[in-house]
Amino acid sequence: MNLSRLALSLGQSATLKLNELANNLRAEGKPVIHLGGGEPEERIPGGAAAESRRLLDGGFVRYTPVSGTAPLKKEIAAYTSRHYGVEPGPKNIVVASGAKQAIYNFLVSVVDPGDQVVFPAPYWVSYPEMVRLAYGMPVVVRPREGRLTVSAGDIEAHITSRTKAILLNSPNNPSGQVYSEDFIREMVEICEHRNIYLLMDDIYNSLVFDGLKAPSAFNFSKRPLNDSPIVSVNGVSKTFSMTGFRIGWSVANEAVTQAMTKVQAQVSSCPSALSQAAAAGALREGDGFAEALRAGLEKKRDVMAAELSKLGKVKLHKPQGTFYSFPDFSAYEKDSAKLAARLLAEAMVVTVPGAEFGLEGHLRLSYCGSAADIVEGVARIRKVLK
Repeated sequence: MNLSRLALSLGQSATLKLNELANNLRAEGKPVIHLGGGEPEERIPGGAAAESRRLLDGGFVRYTPVSGTAPLKKEIAAYTSRHYGVEPGPKNIVVASGAKQAIYNFLVSVVDPGDQVVFPAPYWVSYPEMVRLAYGMPVVVRPREGRLTVSAGDIEAHITSRTKAILLNSPNNPSGQVYSEDFIREMVEICEHRNIYLLMDDIYNSLVFDGLKAPSAFNFSKRPLNDSPIVSVNGVSKTFSMTGFRIGWSVANEAVTQAMTKVQAQVSSCPSALSQAAAAGALREGDGFAEALRAGLEKKRDVMAAELSKLGKVKLHKPQGTFYSFPDFSAYEKDSAKLAARLLAEAMVVTVPGAEFGLEGHLRLSYCGSAADIVEGVARIRKVLK
């Protein structure tokens, strides 16, 4: 039996593949250190656990409305108001089975075959494949030598008559860089002028360091929400250490939201009722959990930066947020896949090759695990490279 050309063209998610590899090595008793991971080690918020138990104790876990439950939408609206300065109504929100599905819902809703979706490198590994799943064309904008961010002019230079959307992730996975207010303002102006969608992947928006803040695109819009091309995607996976619950959401104008709801109805019916209850509990608990997580990650960011500084030839743009760093190892080895394979074989350290994020010569090193693992992992890398 033959597989579809689309299925054959898709690459495997490098990050999920490496997570599985690390888990398998640990199960075999190997002393592996996973610096490629993407989930915090903290326990979930108490409010999330309590709401899960309450629903289970009731004995009824059933279908929910396609776009999400009313209690969760209420908490998402309050969260959006606090962090974005815009107050969405229930018809502006779609709760999805993870932020990834929210992005997919959007792409399927707005992209026709051959339409272009523009995004800068380094990018999250799934962006190109998700655009292809919607039969669109991914257009990658690469930064200038020695940089990890692009300018608004760089992105505008790649816009054509077939451009349907621009996709931005800030704070950025894998680099940890936060785009400036001026950059976001310019991107909003460009998208509103050209009637191009601007999707903001804000999954790390609360995990920002050094007193900085991730700018809200909505703050620079000259249009009301229901006439805006801005779509914001967020979720509980990162900020609330709830990766396994698979709850994300989108905030957009009513027309796009209605289309995304129809897509989701045919793909997955609705998100898990149990997970939605847990997400509502986490958001209702407030921002205290996220702030404690952020503060802890900032300290571990500093540990990672200090340890990498002992590798004289490694260049690092200090992360401003997330729990990733994206150091440049090209002075040691330009082929990032080759280097990652060597570090796994000789040091039992899992890293993610920069090529998977669109920039060769780099490795993504995560600091969401323990500080001890960060120190030991980088020490093993240093020993191999010496």
